[in-house]
Amino acid sequence: MIPSLASKEVLSVVLAFLTIFIATGAGVGGGGILVPLYTLVLGVGRDAVPLSNATIFGASIVNMILYGKERHPLAQRPLVDWDLILAMEPMTILGALLGSYLNKIAPTWLTSVCLTTLLALTTNRMIRKAGKVYAREELSLRHQTSYGSFGNLKQKDEVGGWQEEKDVDGKPPSLSRKASSLSVGEVTTWISDDKLNEILREPPTEDDSFPAQTPAVSSDLNNLTELERILQSEARTVPIEKILGILFIFAAVITVTILKGGKQGSPLGFECGSMEYWMVTSMTIPVTVVVSLIVRQHLIWKGMKKDRLSYQYVKGDVTWDTWTTIKYPGICAFAGLFAGLFGVGGGIVKGPLMVEMGILPEVAVATSSTMIFFTTGAATISFLVFGTLPLAHGAAFFSVGIAAALMGQMVLTRMIKELDRPSYIIYGIGIILGFSAVMMTWSSVVSIMSGHGVHGIC
Repeated sequence: MIPSLASKEVLSVVLAFLTIFIATGAGVGGGGILVPLYTLVLGVGRDAVPLSNATIFGASIVNMILYGKERHPLAQRPLVDWDLILAMEPMTILGALLGSYLNKIAPTWLTSVCLTTLLALTTNRMIRKAGKVYAREELSLRHQTSYGSFGNLKQKDEVGGWQEEKDVDGKPPSLSRKASSLSVGEVTTWISDDKLNEILREPPTEDDSFPAQTPAVSSDLNNLTELERILQSEARTVPIEKILGILFIFAAVITVTILKGGKQGSPLGFECGSMEYWMVTSMTIPVTVVVSLIVRQHLIWKGMKKDRLSYQYVKGDVTWDTWTTIKYPGICAFAGLFAGLFGVGGGIVKGPLMVEMGILPEVAVATSSTMIFFTTGAATISFLVFGTLPLAHGAAFFSVGIAAALMGQMVLTRMIKELDRPSYIIYGIGIILGFSAVMMTWSSVVSIMSGHGVHGIC
């Protein structure tokens, strides 16, 4: 018996809600599941991608607002890394543009095999990484439980450069490093700093620094003032100039998308595949390259100033220099290429990429979620302009995205924060990737069997 349309819609709403609910905690969009879901369950065909974007856009509004208020766990600045967004987005867009055209000319079976292989390998890597992080968290919890009641210490009494906070809610006491703490490696009356670093997070690296972003004492008042200016600038919750830069990029992309048009032609009167079409399409290249170069020079200048002022980086920070400003945007270009080639959203690529870059999972989720807001917002506007987004279904699933994201923030995100379990975030990314691999493969097989395995540019 074939389910009725109403039954399919209800099932689609429930599954979409669960997808966004989990994706919210993982910092990925969930398009790798939603597109096949709408295609196979709801049966909307070409409308699946616009509906998926509308759903994720609704969720991203909630995520951006809530994550925008959060602060970095180790530094006095927002949880969202706006410099990272500025560095990643232009080249990601450029790669996605090229990948989207490769997707149109490549046979479906080839992209399906490549996508399934990539998602399977990435899923395995994320699950393994999550397991390692979880093991360190378990070790940390055991040591805090074992040593938390050392002696008869009062609240925040100092032991060996560390201070113990009294148990308030029945939880094991937590340890926090004081600004005047002893140097790393110095043996204390309790346990060495090296061992504590190993227990509490990861083995110390040259980029680790506690406390976060505390200016070093300097005899040069000018240097100290300049450093304080940097810290005050980074502490802003809403860095207007960076947000305007990102908006400019996406405004340019939306403009080019509208001007080049689709199968029905362009507002300027030329047809898809014509010389004028390709000229307008190629306008995205100089815009993204120029913006990327400007951002690169700014980040290099900022990194050199930080080095001169002995700026203290914290774990998970990206040190921007002449190499990293080429390396990471270059990686993002390839990530965008794969995203465009396989027809998946940026979040499913950017989330794992940030984790591999060493970004703190909390920061990776907040930053990726903010980037998803801009990408899905631009895509949704384009779909509305071209009339390819069904308004009734679009409004319904947009609302589903908002509701699921709110619930995900209230339950999953809060649980992860209270339990102090960053590994759950990485597990969430792995789960979404695994389901995406299954759903995208299923959808591709159905498409090939239906005779839709051949594409064209237009």
